[in-house]
Amino acid sequence: MNDKMTNRKALTYAIDNLTDAPAEVIAKLTKMVEQLDKKNASPKKLTAQQVKNEELKEVIVDFLTDNADTGFTVSDLLKAIAELEGDSNQHVSALMRQLVEANKVEKYSEKRRTYFRIVAEG
Repeated sequence: MNDKMTNRKALTYAIDNLTDAPAEVIAKLTKMVEQLDKKNASPKKLTAQQVKNEELKEVIVDFLTDNADTGFTVSDLLKAIAELEGDSNQHVSALMRQLVEANKVEKYSEKRRTYFRIVAEG
């Protein structure tokens, strides 16, 4: 078994392999599996910081879209975007990494400096 043993898998296995267990035990285990499924199905609520980060990423994408012909360093973005004023280089770098991973922004280097620009569509 290469898959990780989760609570759901363990409970399902127990239910499937209990032959002489009382009906109440099987009902309880089945209810536990249903509760796990319900918990996992509900959308995760974002924290206040995550909501703020998503808003900042939208602002960055809009800025880069408006300036699609230019690449920007993180320092350039900190200076050019008012919403990023007072933010740290590390925080904006993390946001940019997330945007690169989401294929919204591309990262490239010139003369040992890292630049970002909007991903060209098409």
